[in-house]
Amino acid sequence: MITKAEIRDDISKLGIAGAEICVHASMRSFGERIEGNASGLVHSFLDSGCTVLVPAFTYDYLARPEKRYMPDNNGAGDYSYFLNRVYGEEKIFHKSCKDISKEDMGIFAECVLCEPKSVRGYNPLNSFAALGEHAGRLVENQTATDVYAPLGQLYDDDGFVLLMGVSLESATIIHYAEQKAGRRPFVRWAYDENGNVIPVFTGSCSMGFGKLEPILENYAKRTRVGKSIWTCFRARELADVCAGAIDKNPEITHCGNPDCERCRDAVAGGPVFFSG
Repeated sequence: MITKAEIRDDISKLGIAGAEICVHASMRSFGERIEGNASGLVHSFLDSGCTVLVPAFTYDYLARPEKRYMPDNNGAGDYSYFLNRVYGEEKIFHKSCKDISKEDMGIFAECVLCEPKSVRGYNPLNSFAALGEHAGRLVENQTATDVYAPLGQLYDDDGFVLLMGVSLESATIIHYAEQKAGRRPFVRWAYDENGNVIPVFTGSCSMGFGKLEPILENYAKRTRVGKSIWTCFRARELADVCAGAIDKNPEITHCGNPDCERCRDAVAGGPVFFSG
């Protein structure tokens, strides 16, 4: 069994005790039981004085698109998928809700979200949740159309990104780097508190982000916890290096699938936004 004391030691070795950290985690990667399971892992960070930030996306809140919010070059082709799909009941997102797309986000993110003292940003599809001393500051400025505000705050605060047993494809901050490089986020749709459809900004395909690994190698710091490889970056370095690489070679993030509409349109700069 991996103890919480061992985890705290590894947090200290990485130099991130007391820091703000965006964590992406695979619990299976550890290969053995952790003391306290996912909750024990979360509290190991809190006991080390860290503020933990996680993506807490909620795809079930997707609404049928309206024409005024259907720009060109939006990673949606002719919109037939979204117009013809079957939608469930009308769901209205609130920052106090604990819904999460668990299969995509993972147990660690769910655990952070469900902690009594966690706070959540506002974006019906791509919200972030945070826990710890600076949690409120990290997520308070997130909106439906400023999806990566929490990562911008992490960048400004000189925080960290920690990949626990996952690859760069899980590093959401690279979407923030895409914006820094001039790309516009994609438009999707959800309901506001009055039941009206609103535009919600979301990210692109991330399956090509692994191509950035060679240029990031000199910025990575690693340790092993059980069988899990932890890779840590300063958020500012990670975002700036990726933004520079994307600006120099937009194709670097392409997943390689010639039929991927999201990669095609992201490489071209993203949607041509509506006014208003």
